[in-house]
Amino acid sequence: MAKNYRLIVQGGLQEVAIDDNGNGHFRAEVDGQTYEVELESVDDNTLFRLWVDGERIPIAIRREGMTLEVFIGPDRYSAEIERSAGALTQTGPAIEGEVRLTAPMTGQVTEVLVAPGDQVEEDDPLLVMVAMKMNNEIRSPAGGRITEVSVEAGDAVDQGDLMLVIDTESD
Repeated sequence: MAKNYRLIVQGGLQEVAIDDNGNGHFRAEVDGQTYEVELESVDDNTLFRLWVDGERIPIAIRREGMTLEVFIGPDRYSAEIERSAGALTQTGPAIEGEVRLTAPMTGQVTEVLVAPGDQVEEDDPLLVMVAMKMNNEIRSPAGGRITEVSVEAGDAVDQGDLMLVIDTESD
């Protein structure tokens, strides 16, 4: 049975259905097109060898909560898994252990809504940052206890800077 995703890729909505055939083999349907896909991890599940319909494509993936940064050759794509009701659902491995939440973009932190020791649920607002003159609310990718807050209001952050840590095992 296919797992269905709604992805916001480079600002556009993509609906994707993926069948796991086992041993790294998948069938993916994107915009009505079906592809045979093989995915092999090269390292710690960030660098992969990908074959799409027999053609090899080097790919690197970084996942932070519900955001994926995908590097295909020299091209970089940002995808956000959209939560939705109905036939399309967000699926994937549960987030467990220590979650190190990093800045998804370069900007300035304007509000910090949590402190060490606070309990949070998945999707709770954690902080607000301004990037490209827009307020962006950063939400928790998982439930747990805040163990570290590395930023405060007024701090400038670069994409990838550590902002806070959540211990999901103390939820």
